[in-house]
Amino acid sequence: MKTAQMHATRAVVRYNSRHRLLRLWRPAGVEGAHLAATLEGLLVAVSRYQARQLLLNMQQLPPISPDLQTWLQTNWLPRLRQTEVRRLAVLLPTEVYNRMVVEGLLLASAHRVLPYEVQYFSELSATLDWLMNAELPSKEQDWRLFRHTPALVRCHRLRWSQQPA
Repeated sequence: MKTAQMHATRAVVRYNSRHRLLRLWRPAGVEGAHLAATLEGLLVAVSRYQARQLLLNMQQLPPISPDLQTWLQTNWLPRLRQTEVRRLAVLLPTEVYNRMVVEGLLLASAHRVLPYEVQYFSELSATLDWLMNAELPSKEQDWRLFRHTPALVRCHRLRWSQQPA
């Protein structure tokens, strides 16, 4: 798993090459003025890693201005459609206004056939379960520790968890 830090925007991008999954994690406190730069950097990372799955954590999203909404609708989302992303998971903002804006933007972009499947979530565990088909740990602390266990142990854990009771 590769981790890159977007210093200007304080966003963290993690890439899992096995699942071709790119995760954008925006810590609380990042200003709304940096959101466009963060999303531009994300598109660069999607292209660089040829990600097929994208997880956008928008839970702590700062207020989205009308200008930013227009830019997302006319500039960023059309370029996302041109990438190799096939599954988009969105952790919805906790603030009601931003949640409506994000859902509205994605709904408006769906008037054309989307080249990717979109799912909305309120919990990280459900998001990772959907993206990984429950193959990887679904808790944030387990995700961090996952690579520290031997592959054989991970395989046995997966096999044991799939056995009927």
